[in-house]
Amino acid sequence: MITKMKYISLSGHIAGMNHAVNRYLSRYDIQLEHTWHNLMEPFSTLNPYAQTLRKAEKLVEIVGLPPVLFVPVQSAEAVNLVEAAAEAYEQRDFSLRELEEKFADTKRQIEILENYTNLNIDLNALEKLEFIHFRFGRLSVINFRRFEKFLHSDNRIFFIEAKRDKDFVHGIFFTPMPHKDEIDAVFASLEWESHPPLQINIKALMTPLALLHHLRNEIYETEKQIAKLTMDTLSSVCNAEKLAIACAKVKNLYAAFDVKKYASISRGRRIFTFFGWIDADAANALEAEIESDNLVLFTRHSTDIDASPPTLLKNLPVIRQFEFFTRLYGLPEYDEIDPTPVLAITYTLLFGLMFGDIGHGAVLAIMGIYIQQRHHVNLGGIMTIAGISASVFGILYGSVFGLEFQPVWMRPTTNITETLIFATALGAGLIALSMLLNMYNSFRRGKIAELLFGANGFAGLLFYSAMLWLLFRFIVQGRPITPLVIFFAALPLAFVCFKHPLENYLDGRGLISENGIPAFAGNIVIELFETLLTYATNTVSFVRVGAFAVSHAGMMHVVLQLSQSAAGTQNILILILGNVLVMIIEGLLVGIQVLRLDFYEIFSRFYKGTGKPFKSSNYNRIEG
Repeated sequence: MITKMKYISLSGHIAGMNHAVNRYLSRYDIQLEHTWHNLMEPFSTLNPYAQTLRKAEKLVEIVGLPPVLFVPVQSAEAVNLVEAAAEAYEQRDFSLRELEEKFADTKRQIEILENYTNLNIDLNALEKLEFIHFRFGRLSVINFRRFEKFLHSDNRIFFIEAKRDKDFVHGIFFTPMPHKDEIDAVFASLEWESHPPLQINIKALMTPLALLHHLRNEIYETEKQIAKLTMDTLSSVCNAEKLAIACAKVKNLYAAFDVKKYASISRGRRIFTFFGWIDADAANALEAEIESDNLVLFTRHSTDIDASPPTLLKNLPVIRQFEFFTRLYGLPEYDEIDPTPVLAITYTLLFGLMFGDIGHGAVLAIMGIYIQQRHHVNLGGIMTIAGISASVFGILYGSVFGLEFQPVWMRPTTNITETLIFATALGAGLIALSMLLNMYNSFRRGKIAELLFGANGFAGLLFYSAMLWLLFRFIVQGRPITPLVIFFAALPLAFVCFKHPLENYLDGRGLISENGIPAFAGNIVIELFETLLTYATNTVSFVRVGAFAVSHAGMMHVVLQLSQSAAGTQNILILILGNVLVMIIEGLLVGIQVLRLDFYEIFSRFYKGTGKPFKSSNYNRIEG
């Protein structure tokens, strides 16, 4: 669901701004807005902690200080400590500077080597060549094509390609020593970028890949030595734990002051005001807390303002996993329905229908739990829910790792017609549901024409329902379709086709546009064709739900047949590999197809996805 938002302001005397920032803006999630009135101006004071923050970040990077959650240190003490540590580091001795130069040089060597790991050549042997000249480097893709066209057949040049990306071709060229200057000039004309010579201090066989591993180990040891010597240098100022706390405090001070950029200041610079959006429940709590505060004034503002509220989604934990997909499509606008619950239900249902197998679903659910626990991504939660759904439908279909037992409901491969009809009927129901949701959205927005005459409004729903009824009457009941029945069934379609003229009429404009009758008639024909085509294609698209259910069972049947030996026993290896292959291929295809059905057949009927995300200005939540 979409959280109800309130537009508020916090005001007070300029001397109490720090109090408001530290007590309220550090604890409540408010999306602050840059709002200035005629008698106000922006807070334009430069952040005094900017330089100290840069020093703190550099110290954290060099020493590798751990993150700190609690910061028990005074502001002035933290600033002074970071400044003293930075000064002590600037005065470090020659041995530490030498190690840092070695670290930087090794890092550059590694960046170069990463382009040549595919070359299986002995770098030591290259260094010993006396009569052959060579250079490592790269050409732009355009210039490499010129090289291939004009110079590839030149027997004085031997080029080995090591790596190619969208912009450059990395490699090494060889030429006899007498042609060195000439060939270097040729490559220079092609804007050849030479890489610095690699420094190899090992006598054994050393390929680029082996040297890369060696240098990575070396840079790791160098980094540890730098951290140790740096802390030895800083030990006269403080220990690592205290320095980490001081750096965290400086970061916090900078972020707190940075929030002030949203403040509006009165012309006499006596009054400050913060404007912003906040959760309605949090607004009540904030107002109650500020009641006893003499330094800050809380004000609620009318929602009838120029800026539209941001969108903040709040759903149950199970549904919240699917917000990942909702954000891919786009957040709902503030006055729209949150499609996440609809997406959660339909995705779970359709995935199970298309991927019904107890074993495959259980494996998918276990993988999802592992991904969510290990990597903390919502995709893992979606996999878990989808896997459970697949296992439930596996029971209904009577299938576990392709092995069949008595189904609770039906078996797709033996009830193909029923499966496809059920999938189509389910799709028609979901399309009708999306039309009802669009009607609700239109009602909330006051769009009467869209509500009554839209293709996804009342007239569209009547026509779509009538067409479904006609199909049922003809196919199931075997009753004839008379012209009178067709007329009354198709009557709502006229309102859909005339939606724009009717909308103009309701707005006080003429039925026929300024472009005249030919353009008017052309628009009606296009509207009619598009509406009929959309209804038909969207409905038929859901046939794939049944088709995938049948194909999944069919693929597993093939796997079982391949694993069956001539003696009648099962080849376990083939059975396992076949199940793994089907789970990977079918799982990916079903996941993508279900998302496509949700996005294009359901979402597109009632949902825009152009909402603005809620961004809290609470500096204790800012990462980085």
